[in-house]
Amino acid sequence: MSKRYDLQRELEKHADNVYFQPPSSIKMTYPCIVYNKISKFREYGNDQAYIKMQGYSVTVMDRDPDSLIADDLEDHFVYCAITQYFTNDNIHHTVLELYY
Repeated sequence: MSKRYDLQRELEKHADNVYFQPPSSIKMTYPCIVYNKISKFREYGNDQAYIKMQGYSVTVMDRDPDSLIADDLEDHFVYCAITQYFTNDNIHHTVLELYY
């Protein structure tokens, strides 16, 4: 089984609605987590990559401006950090960068 499916299960522990690269036709239910692949993280030593992790952009969307979902994700995952906050159509978005 792919590591992305493992990540999906881990994210589902923090929100009931988790979407991977959802098409625009999907009607999302809030609060939710939306995640997409980004570039991989690699750490090199002795002419080899000894750490290689897939990167993901993770967005927590919630009507509650004080939602703790993103903070919980940041605490749960070792290689995870909140990078941005914004509001669109009265939905609060918190963007995280996650390597898994």
